[in-house]
Amino acid sequence: MHLFCLHHAGGTTASFAGWRFDGMHVTKLAYRGRDFRSVGGAAAAMAERIASSQSGQLALYGHSMGAVLAFEAALRLQETGRVVHVFLAAARPPSGMYDAGAAAAAASSTLSERAREVLLEDLALLESYPGRLPAGQLEVPATVLYSSDDPVVTASESLRWADWCAQKPRLIDVAAGGHLFHVGNPKVRAIVAATLSAEAACDTHAAL
Repeated sequence: MHLFCLHHAGGTTASFAGWRFDGMHVTKLAYRGRDFRSVGGAAAAMAERIASSQSGQLALYGHSMGAVLAFEAALRLQETGRVVHVFLAAARPPSGMYDAGAAAAAASSTLSERAREVLLEDLALLESYPGRLPAGQLEVPATVLYSSDDPVVTASESLRWADWCAQKPRLIDVAAGGHLFHVGNPKVRAIVAATLSAEAACDTHAAL
């Protein structure tokens, strides 16, 4: 199993520090909004990197903006049959309605000038994303993680991801986690580990 993690807007791979699992490779993918002309272009680059893995089983965990990129990358890879699970965390569904200005304003008072610059670059890319119609495009199993006290993405927004999934996704509330509930939270890592262990076991059984 090879798990690829995509961070939030303005973030870095450091938000996945400590993400190590027995019997699993973990790769933390970094991106900068300024390096791409579109979310589709960024997702295509991510998908190419993920597809180069030698593992027969791939999984994606995307947090906030990273979830949108994980979704788009998964759409490009799902026909390979190698993607076994996608985690979509702390993110609005891909309706194309992203207010980068409001998100940046909410965070500006707590960030350094450099961090704010990076955030704005990422959010500008996200704001250009046209989105997709809610037509159940994602065919692989998915888990939607959200926090009922997330000040950026409401629980009701997170639950709407089901309309973009061909099969009903698993919905998990990571209570009292805030927006970046994956940072240093053992509960999130336990969910990921248990889910992917089950997927690996199912795949092995099917092969037999």
